[in-house]
Amino acid sequence: MKTLLRIVLIVVGLLTLVFSLAGIFVPWRNIVAWMSTWNVTLPTVLDSPITVYMFRAMSVTYAWVGFLFLLAAADPPKYLALIRTLALALVCVGLACILVGVKVGLPMKPVLFCDGIPSLVAGVLIWTLSIPLGRQPAQAAPPTQSTA
Repeated sequence: MKTLLRIVLIVVGLLTLVFSLAGIFVPWRNIVAWMSTWNVTLPTVLDSPITVYMFRAMSVTYAWVGFLFLLAAADPPKYLALIRTLALALVCVGLACILVGVKVGLPMKPVLFCDGIPSLVAGVLIWTLSIPLGRQPAQAAPPTQSTA
């Protein structure tokens, strides 16, 4: 299970990192053009400086999240608390994407298949794979030498 968890953490980390780096460095007009292929067209809002600012800031945040997934993959038992926190965060992000997407009337295809469902599935999968790690007995600290 530990190996499978490491693989899932690496895949999720790399995907998060790659897409967030694209969000940081791809020219804004290309991002807007890509969004229009999904029928997401809000012309006055998409070119607003605050929208660009928020999108880029969010992308930087997600880049760091990708690094955290990769860090956690290095030693899952050591980073179990981080792994479970990231798993819960993924579930919350997935639910928020779906609920907010429905509320604001975004096309459901990109919301469900690009954000919502992948986040939910990854979060539940990471949480499920981390359960056996929590059941392993803690390793005893090495004995100390007394000076008495």
